Amino acid sequence: MNEFLFSDFPEVSSEDWKNQILKDLKGNPWDKVTWETEEGFKIEPFYRKEDISDIPRVYKRTSGWSVTETVTTESELTNLAQKGADAAILISGKETAGSGLKINSSADLETLAGLTGNLPLIVSLREKTPNFSEALKKLVSSHNIVLGDFDPYGSALENGEFGTEDSTIGKTLASLSGTKGFAGVGIHSYYLRDAGASIGQELAYSLSWGVDYLNRHLDAGVAIEDAASNLWFWTGIGSDYFTEIAKLRALRILWTEILNAYKPGLGESLPALIVAQTSNFQFTAYDPYVNMLRGTTAAMSAVMGGADFVAVLPFDSEYSAQQELGKRIARNSQLLLRYESFLDKVEDPAAGSYYLEVLTKKLAETAWTKFQTIEKEGGFLHALQKGTLQKEISVRADKKRNALATKKEILLGTNQYPLPSERHPELKTSLEETSNEISTKKNTTYSPLLPVRLSYEFDKWRNLTDVHVASGKKLPKIFLLTIGDLTMRKARAGFSSNFLGCLGYEIIDNLGFSSIKEGVTKAKEQASEIVVLCSSDEEYATHLSEFASEMKSQLPNSWKLLAGYPKDLIAEAESLGIDDFIHMKRNIVEFMEKAQTKWIGK
Repeated sequence: MNEFLFSDFPEVSSEDWKNQILKDLKGNPWDKVTWETEEGFKIEPFYRKEDISDIPRVYKRTSGWSVTETVTTESELTNLAQKGADAAILISGKETAGSGLKINSSADLETLAGLTGNLPLIVSLREKTPNFSEALKKLVSSHNIVLGDFDPYGSALENGEFGTEDSTIGKTLASLSGTKGFAGVGIHSYYLRDAGASIGQELAYSLSWGVDYLNRHLDAGVAIEDAASNLWFWTGIGSDYFTEIAKLRALRILWTEILNAYKPGLGESLPALIVAQTSNFQFTAYDPYVNMLRGTTAAMSAVMGGADFVAVLPFDSEYSAQQELGKRIARNSQLLLRYESFLDKVEDPAAGSYYLEVLTKKLAETAWTKFQTIEKEGGFLHALQKGTLQKEISVRADKKRNALATKKEILLGTNQYPLPSERHPELKTSLEETSNEISTKKNTTYSPLLPVRLSYEFDKWRNLTDVHVASGKKLPKIFLLTIGDLTMRKARAGFSSNFLGCLGYEIIDNLGFSSIKEGVTKAKEQASEIVVLCSSDEEYATHLSEFASEMKSQLPNSWKLLAGYPKDLIAEAESLGIDDFIHMKRNIVEFMEKAQTKWIGK
């Protein structure tokens, strides 16, 4: 049975495949099926063996991963292993602004660790980590793996200060090193992702971050083997499924190269230790059940990419009163990947996929170029001190928010298929806190990042409606006046419902009216604050004047909107008093602000 079955079929060249795709495109250009990543390189619709050579091996310490539970209250520590968790992240109270575990002494730490059984631990004490150095190392004997997260650069990115004297950092790093099974320095690159960084930015800055800490270890007299063993990466995972897989694989490949530059063979013997946590940036407050899908997708990316520990945020993590269901689903999404997909049985599940191999290679090359630029300009600390890093990420985050506001990027339940009837007045407090965080100028040594979720602007304006309704006030009504061509009026009514649904107002759709007067009369009966004319551009030329006249007569205080943007009629429409136009290029957030200011009040 040495005969290859495919030998019975004719060889199909890449050119043949491309010609078939062009045929299926029916005249559309090839660019229609390519896409450009955030990092600026293009991805083709298919790849073959000839497209990639010298595929590097992705080194990992062990196959599989640990289902990791983030714990902020003592009650959550009960029966973690029985619930399906393999490891626990213990969050100290100081690091979560009042919420979190009380860890004020070694005895506190020992007690809490004991409640987990013998699960591997990630203990988030941040600048307090050195004070617990011996206690943390002592836990290795019963928990096998213990990670501390001393990270002065991360502290600076979070709150603007190192949390320790710069002159003592090297000595502290040395004190944390040298114990097998314990790594005391965590590179919190998920801070970058939560602030809106691109995948390439997180990858490049993570490498530079790690190199800076390696050099500080060496300057303090620590052997390179101990220095490398003392570092681990805490990355953020978003919803960009394939690119996130490639990011983790690229991180492993590039970190191997970096360690080998210090000592040949070190990278293969000490692969990167990676904790992957779903990024809060793309989680949404509205329609939170969609976060289950985002979390599962991110978890699969992390597993396929080769993370050692994977922590999935509960789908309701945006709410203060989280339920056990959210944590259970977060764990179970990973258990499905293990026990139904068997992804823990393979060292590198993505290996051999030409698409993922090419994506990994291109992302690694792009990140490596960026990494070299950072190093030439002075390294990670220099970028942090000058604010270059923070500015780059802020610019990237602004681009993402603008893309969301103009629907170039889709966030289900936020700017696409929102649920107008959904109400969350309880979000008001957290939204106000975020607003204060954004507007308050911080008098700190370094510029901190702003970890504001992508949907924040939508949530802020939408929540005004929820608070308005909760106070017993009238919910504004939007009336869709559909008339004329059946296909166009239905299409524009559907688009308008989707667009205006972001406001959370009541939307009244209709089957269609025989005349403008009939439609406006019906809108008046419904006491509608907003009336949207939905028809074809050609018919707008006929209906515009009458629509404006009837609205002025019957609903003089209501808004007159036009679904679409008929360029030849814009001047006439504006002269007739049309208040706005609902179309693909309209900035939704700007429209929401305008509408809420008018009908709800800021």
